[in-house]
Parts: sequence; structure tokens; C-alpha cells
Amino acid sequence: MKTYIHEIIIHDDYTFYAPNAFTPNGDGMNEVFKPTGTAWDLNTYNLWVFDRWGVQVFYTSDAYKGWNGTYQSDEIVQEDTYVWKVKLNDIFGKAHEYKGIVSIIK
Repeated sequence: MKTYIHEIIIHDDYTFYAPNAFTPNGDGMNEVFKPTGTAWDLNTYNLWVFDRWGVQVFYTSDAYKGWNGTYQSDEIVQEDTYVWKVKLNDIFGKAHEYKGIVSIIK
């Protein structure tokens, strides 16, 4: 019987996911638009959300804070499609930029 010894190095994988819809209707499910993932450098995270006319309706640099669907008040914006953009670096120092759309469904 032979025994083999070999070093295996497992690196964290970088992942990014953003939903394409959410339902900020107060039922406690799917209330916030918030991208998720792994191996992010949280100090470099930025999220912007814009309406169809290009007006910025939300911004955060806190990866734990998502958009609750409001703009300049506590009222939910109209049911529509919004454009989002995320910039961040992974823990390996590589820069990433994503753009997409998210729909609010009431």
C-alpha cells in the first residue's frame, strides 16, 4: 500500500448575483433589492439605482444595505423597471462593474 501526500490549495471563489425583480409590498418577502455574492472587498462596493429618465433614486456604499423601493420619502416608487449599476473589487484586487435592470412588482 502506498501513501501519497500532495498539498491542495483551495481559493475562495468570487461570485455576484443580482435579482431582476422584487416586491416591496410589506408582506415580509422579497422586500429589498440587494445584490449578493462572495469574496467581495466590502470597502470598494458601490450600488446606484436610476429610474427610466436617468434620475438617481438610490445609492449606497454599504453592501449590507439594499434598496427598499423608496425615493425621497417613505412611499414606494411606481411599479416599473429601474436600471442599476454596481462597482466593486474582489478580495483578489480585481475590479468588477455590473449593470442591469430590476422591476418593482407591487
